[in-house]
Amino acid sequence: MDPNKPILVTGALGKTGSRVISALANRNIKVRAFIRREDAVNQAKALGATEVACGDFFDDKSVRFAIEGCSRIIHICPPMNPKETEISKRITDHCLANKTERMILYSVLHPLLQDVPHHQNKLAAERHLVNSGQNFTILQPSRYMQHLIPIWNKIIETGVHSMPFSIETKFSLVDLEDLAEAAATIAIDNGHDGATYELAGPEKLSQIDMARILSDLTGKNIRARAKPMKEFKAWAEINEIPAARIETMVAMNRHYDMHGLVGNPNVLSWILGRTPRTFEEFVKREILN
Repeated sequence: MDPNKPILVTGALGKTGSRVISALANRNIKVRAFIRREDAVNQAKALGATEVACGDFFDDKSVRFAIEGCSRIIHICPPMNPKETEISKRITDHCLANKTERMILYSVLHPLLQDVPHHQNKLAAERHLVNSGQNFTILQPSRYMQHLIPIWNKIIETGVHSMPFSIETKFSLVDLEDLAEAAATIAIDNGHDGATYELAGPEKLSQIDMARILSDLTGKNIRARAKPMKEFKAWAEINEIPAARIETMVAMNRHYDMHGLVGNPNVLSWILGRTPRTFEEFVKREILN
């Protein structure tokens, strides 16, 4: 990688993109952030971006400008975007036309799931990238431990860890900090051409397991509860989540209710050079610190 050329991060101000930018900046890597809002330029720079490109995924001119001169691209689409496949195809094609050294596509664990719409969108994006001729790396992260942050106050208030799926199905939860560190490593280092990496956490945890860990750490009696889907949809509507995204979330949670989302931590351990953080370690650092 040419150290004089920046790495482009799309979706730069999102939950994932912001941490990836910080992880790259911590390694003194030049980062160009691709954002939509011009009034958020200072926000992107505060994260560690050295350059900022403003524009829209569907505006060819702004996408070409963002990609031009970058050595590698980390493409992170806004979560559950119904046009994700089209967006990713456009980014791929622009990277190919620009002779981009490598495109890193941020996908999802097990994109082959047929009953989860955004997994299918990511699978189509992966397929296009693999067949395009563009050099690539594909990252397939599991469900984030950070799901806990927005519901933490409610958990402490009620003593209930409540999610809209079974309290018994298992998840290989992964710390977003670990994912950002891994993404930065993969973007900077050579040797990742043509690779697809499953990035899962080190434990298989159910809501029951998480509630037990939270009880042990806080000294409070916290129990697990499967939130009824009607209650979840009512909450989503009150919070003005777009209808299409609500339906995608409902489909995802129905799958989780039956199957959970389980992967293997070996690849993430190899990339990090250590064991990925456990749920307990995450809670101590990001919630109780």
